[in-house]
Amino acid sequence: MGRGIGGVTIKEDGTVEKAWDPFLPRPPSMKDVNASDDRSTSDQVAVFGANTKEGMTLVKMMSEKGLRVIAAVRVLGSNKTKQLLGLPGVTVKQADSNDRASLLTALNGCSRAFAVTSYWEKFESVIEETMATNILDACASVSPPVKNMVLATFEEISNLKKFNRKSQIVPTRDGKIYPDFTGKSKVDAMGKSKGVTVTHMMTSFMDDKDHKKSVILLRGMNKRIVVNSHVNK
Repeated sequence: MGRGIGGVTIKEDGTVEKAWDPFLPRPPSMKDVNASDDRSTSDQVAVFGANTKEGMTLVKMMSEKGLRVIAAVRVLGSNKTKQLLGLPGVTVKQADSNDRASLLTALNGCSRAFAVTSYWEKFESVIEETMATNILDACASVSPPVKNMVLATFEEISNLKKFNRKSQIVPTRDGKIYPDFTGKSKVDAMGKSKGVTVTHMMTSFMDDKDHKKSVILLRGMNKRIVVNSHVNK
């Protein structure tokens, strides 16, 4: 039996669904679903922090690409969480980075994980590092294990302009970017020890249609995305 919170219902497996008004007729059965909508054979990806602005961007993009997505959220009943409900191929589950059992439940059956950490905290913060290591440990512990994890952290830029500060992501003289974040190095080392490939994605924003901003990724001659080593050893 599920429990209701803020207009949503939490099932026994942690799945979050919209609470259905008992006075309304039930929705149509699955017999009307087009066969092309079947995603049972597509990869399943977990996105932690799915109800943040950045997390929602990732979930919507993956949904549009035909992937199955486990949108892991900590806070239920928010408008952002409700926006995730009903997206094609998206299952919303409750998970807290400090609750190991909920992390394992969210990661069950996933081949990859995306984690949006608390970038609003100071870079190299204990809070952000703990979030990342807890999720990473769960990736290695779930059966079968999740072998690939993308750690997405975004620079808090609200105070940069206000106090005339410079970005912490500073390029070298030759134009390359090597942000020296101790916390990221620790997560990278932990990933290697546990057999999980960790990719750190650091940008100041995700795609923002309202302000016509987007992240541009360059492709090399082999058609693969060009990246630089991003954590100093």
